[in-house]
Amino acid sequence: MASLLVIGECMMELRAAEANSYRRAFAGDTYNTAVYAKRWQETSQVSMYSSVGRDAISESMLANWAQEGVDASLVTFSDERLPGIYSISTDGQGERNFSYWRKGSAATQMMALLERSGGTETIPDFDCVYFTGLSLAILDDESKQLLLDMVSALRSRGAKVAFDPNYREKLWKDSAQAAHWMTKAYRLCDIALPGVEDHAALYSQHSVQSICQFLKAENVEEIVIKGGRGGVFCYLDGLPVHHQVLIPAAQQIDSTAAGDSFAGTYLAARMSGSSCEESTHAAAALAKLVVQYPGAIIDSDIYQDFFLNFKRSLT
Repeated sequence: MASLLVIGECMMELRAAEANSYRRAFAGDTYNTAVYAKRWQETSQVSMYSSVGRDAISESMLANWAQEGVDASLVTFSDERLPGIYSISTDGQGERNFSYWRKGSAATQMMALLERSGGTETIPDFDCVYFTGLSLAILDDESKQLLLDMVSALRSRGAKVAFDPNYREKLWKDSAQAAHWMTKAYRLCDIALPGVEDHAALYSQHSVQSICQFLKAENVEEIVIKGGRGGVFCYLDGLPVHHQVLIPAAQQIDSTAAGDSFAGTYLAARMSGSSCEESTHAAAALAKLVVQYPGAIIDSDIYQDFFLNFKRSLT
């Protein structure tokens, strides 16, 4: 049974439903990835490392994880902090605008709480570890380094490390600070999942080729570059192995979690033995579906219809 550890933050999501009302859900870039990975490969073990509070919202959050099959046994608890919250609004083209209430959330304390509870030695071995630039961005600098040390230790014990920069400008002092920590993360990773927009902002790299050269120089073995309208470009050991042409959704309602659903499906497919081409094909198909529905995580019945139809299309 393949095992995946996802490190990051889950928040309470508030999405406008009707006038003066919101629909509550639970989401966050890494949690979204964990859910979609588990849905793609139900027999896999998908665990989340984060920190939550001891409040009613945290209890509901963990119940949601259990419903999705995401293991919460590694989670640490804060007696003083609460989960972060964010709200989503979208424009007519489905582009997102987020408002966050996450400063000082329980998840921002996750590395300090892990240290108090025994450190990385308490984390079992995994086949793959996934984290993002957001996982780093919410932490202070000391905790950022503790997170990278944790990832390095798990890698030394046999885990493949996957990293998506998922750059959010508002969470960093400036792009130079972000690039400093992103580069340190890349030096630990085996699978990189950057977007062209990320690297344009962080490194002034505007082409797929320049991004590939940069990551190859950092010894990243597997590179999956999300090129927007240009599609997805896959490289192994610096050599191109697949280009997934973009086929846009007929109607884009909400682009929230498009990249997260892609990452979760891609990693789950790769862990189950699929090729880069097969994994990218599946991940792109799901991302195309996800943007047609509001919110980060689509309803399970919609997902199951997609999953069954996709599998049938391969036979």
